[in-house]
Amino acid sequence: MAKKDGVIKTEHFGIQRKIVANMTTESWQNIPHVTYTYEPDVTEFMEQYRRLNEGVEKENKVTVNTLVLKVIVEGLKACPEMNAHIDFDRKYVRGVIHTLRNIDISMPMVLPTGEMMTINLHNFENKNLDEMVAYLKDVNRRMANTDLNEVMFDVSLDNTLTGLRQGKVMQTLNRLIGSKTGKHKVKTLRGREKREYNKIPESDRLTRHDIEQGTITVSNIGSVYREQRGAAALIEIIPPQVTAIAVGAVQDKPVVIVNENDEKEIAIREVLPFTIVFDHRALDFADIVPFIKKLDSIFEEPEIMFSWKGSSNISEAEIEEIKVERTARESRFEESRRRERAKRETERAQRDAEKARRDAERAQERAEKAEKERAASIEKANKKALEASLKAEQEALAAQEKAAREIEKINREAAEKAEKAQAEALERAERKRREAERIKEKAQRDAEKAQKEADEQAQRTQKELEKAQAAKEKAESLQNPPKAESDSAE
Repeated sequence: MAKKDGVIKTEHFGIQRKIVANMTTESWQNIPHVTYTYEPDVTEFMEQYRRLNEGVEKENKVTVNTLVLKVIVEGLKACPEMNAHIDFDRKYVRGVIHTLRNIDISMPMVLPTGEMMTINLHNFENKNLDEMVAYLKDVNRRMANTDLNEVMFDVSLDNTLTGLRQGKVMQTLNRLIGSKTGKHKVKTLRGREKREYNKIPESDRLTRHDIEQGTITVSNIGSVYREQRGAAALIEIIPPQVTAIAVGAVQDKPVVIVNENDEKEIAIREVLPFTIVFDHRALDFADIVPFIKKLDSIFEEPEIMFSWKGSSNISEAEIEEIKVERTARESRFEESRRRERAKRETERAQRDAEKARRDAERAQERAEKAEKERAASIEKANKKALEASLKAEQEALAAQEKAAREIEKINREAAEKAEKAQAEALERAERKRREAERIKEKAQRDAEKAQKEADEQAQRTQKELEKAQAAKEKAESLQNPPKAESDSAE
C-alpha cells in the first residue's frame, strides 16, 4: 500500500486486537442486539457504600466496581435466563439455549502496560464481597507477571484447534496464515525469554483459564473515566453469550421523585447508568424484567450490602439502625422539599393573582372595545342595508329594461330567421325542380340512344342471320351435288 501523507503512525494488529476484532465482527454479523438503558437512583446506595468502607484498610476496601459486580450477580440469580449460552443453526433454523449455573463474568481490565485484557471472573455466584475483593486483588497481582501475547496466543491456538476438530479446515488455515506470515505475524516469546516466562508458576500469572469465554460480559466503563457524564449506547454480545452489560460512572442528574403526598418533583440525585444488551434470538424484553426489579429493590434498600460482607461485624440491629437513619435522611430531604414547595406555591399564588388582575383589566378593555365595535358594526350594517336596497331597485329596473330589449331582439331575430328559412326552402325547391328536369332529359336521351343502338344491333343480327343462311345453303349444296351431273358421269 502506498505511503499516505499525514499518517502519524502505522501499527499492525497484535494478538489482542486480532482476537477482539474477530469476536466483535462475529458478534455484529450474527447476533440481533437489543439494548436498554437503565438509570437507577443510587444516592442512598452510595451513602451506604461509603459507610461500608469506614475503618477498612485501603487494600481491602470494596471498590464501586466490585460492589456493582455483586449487584449484577444478585440480579442474575433472580434472572438466570440472562446467564446463558446459545447454539443456533441459521441454515436449518435450529437453536438451543443453555442456562448456566455458574456465573463467570468476562470483564475487560486494564493491564499495567495500558493494554486491555478481558478476564474471566469464575464462580462469582457464591462469592461474598470480601471474596470478590480478594479474587480481584489476586487477578491484579498475577496480571503484573503476565505476558499478554503469550496468554492470548494460547487462547487463540486453543480456539483454532477446536475449530479444526469441528471441521473448520479453511478457517484454521486462514488463521495460521494471518498469524504466522508477513507483517501481520504474531510475535510471541522465544528461546530464553519463553523458558524464563514458563518458569513463573501458573498460580502467579494469568493463564488460558483466566481469559477463556465467560457466561456473561460486564464492561465497567465508569472505572476507566469516572468524570464521564454519559452512558454507553450499545456494546457487543460475545457469542455464545446472550447478554452484555455496560456500567457507567455515578453522576449527578435531575431525577423525578415522588414525595409523601404522591406528588412528582425534580431533585438532583446520584444516578448510575447501566446499558443492558441481550440477544433477541434468546431473550425478549419481558425476560430481563426480573433482573431490573431485583436491582430496583437493592437500590431502594441498600442496607442489604452489609449482609454481603463475609467479615462484617455489623449486627441485624445495626443494619436496622442504618435503615432508620436512611429513613430519617429521606424525611429531612422530604421536609426541605416541602418547604421549598410551599415557597414555590406562595410565589405561584402571587403570580397567579397578579396575572388574574392583569387578565381582568385586559378583559374590561376587550369588553369596551367590543361594545364600540358592536355599535360601529350595527351602523355599518344599516348603511350597507340601505345601499343594498337602493342598488337592488336600480338593478331590478335595469333588469326589466334589459329583458324587454332581449325579447324584442329575440322576436326580430326569429322573424329574420323565418324569412330566411322560407327563401332558402323556395330556392331548394327550384333547384330540385331543375335537377329533376335535367334528369328527365338525360333519361330520354339515354332511352333514344339505347333504342338506336338496339335497332342497329337488330340490323346487324339480321345481316348475320342472312349471311349464316347463305353459308348454310352453300354448305348443303356442296354436300349434295345436282343429280344430272351425277348420271352423266356414270
